[in-house]
Amino acid sequence: MRKGFIGICSVLAIAIMLLAVLVPGCTPTTGTIEVKATLDGAPWPPSATGAVTYTLTGPAGTSAINGTEVPKTYTVGAGTWTCAYVSGGPGTFVNITPSAAQTVTTGQTTTFTLNFVTPVAPTQVDAYVTFVGWTINGTPVVPIPQQVIWIPRNSWIDAEYAEHVSGEEEGTVVPVHQTSWLKVHNTGQEGGGEGMPITLHVVNAPGAVTMNPPADSKSNQTCTVGGTPVAPCDEVILPVCQTITLDVEVDWELKICTQYTKTINWIGYPSPADILFDAVVVPPFHTITLVSYACVEVGEGFEDTNPDNNCCADSPMLTIGFLP
Repeated sequence: MRKGFIGICSVLAIAIMLLAVLVPGCTPTTGTIEVKATLDGAPWPPSATGAVTYTLTGPAGTSAINGTEVPKTYTVGAGTWTCAYVSGGPGTFVNITPSAAQTVTTGQTTTFTLNFVTPVAPTQVDAYVTFVGWTINGTPVVPIPQQVIWIPRNSWIDAEYAEHVSGEEEGTVVPVHQTSWLKVHNTGQEGGGEGMPITLHVVNAPGAVTMNPPADSKSNQTCTVGGTPVAPCDEVILPVCQTITLDVEVDWELKICTQYTKTINWIGYPSPADILFDAVVVPPFHTITLVSYACVEVGEGFEDTNPDNNCCADSPMLTIGFLP
């Protein structure tokens, strides 16, 4: 009988061992994600929870988590998880540390920290632009209604504008975006006769737009025709009796309380240096009329207290005739 009992126990022991081998163990396969936030480097909120919206996206096959508060913990499957800020929080969102994408390890806690800073009130300034006058080959000219100013070859036509940014912090650099327009009307041949189109080529030379005194960090000088960007060597046709609008946009940095004069070399006849548009095909004794205006707007971090003077009125009309 004892031998039989021992035999039964041996069989049970072997069965238990086989079950241990064949049946998977209860090893954990999940980890923990903790989402926190800071404001100006300090934990936020100081107590309880704060409202902020974010998403947690895990490995393929896992469901995304839409979080709405911090601090908050989640039990998730192991693998790579990504945290993305959506909205809310105590201020201006900056970044997620130590990284927006991290690996969640089984049995461990991975922390995503959403960092915010207190919004800084924009600096109040007043930017304005006014039309100063026309120049031909750098010499000022005064338009007279119905009077044609005839120009020889190798000439250029400029427009000058006054720009200024006022504010309490004199010398502070303010980013501005400038847009200037030129309305060109091909009036045809002087004295009658058959009018013909005029052909302009886009040059957009960097020296075609200048500031005096020199401004800082000029960038993004772009020409458009009718609002459509154009590139150097593009062709612009000026049909008879139609008005075509050219423009140039430039980003610059201007100092508060400095009076600037902006000069734009709009049209050359033909091919002088530092021009925006080159009149390369001009029928003899054809005339055009020119009207210009401009706008300026301040960039991020600044508030314009008087946007009503950000654009100037149309300039006096200038009538130009082209000598052969």
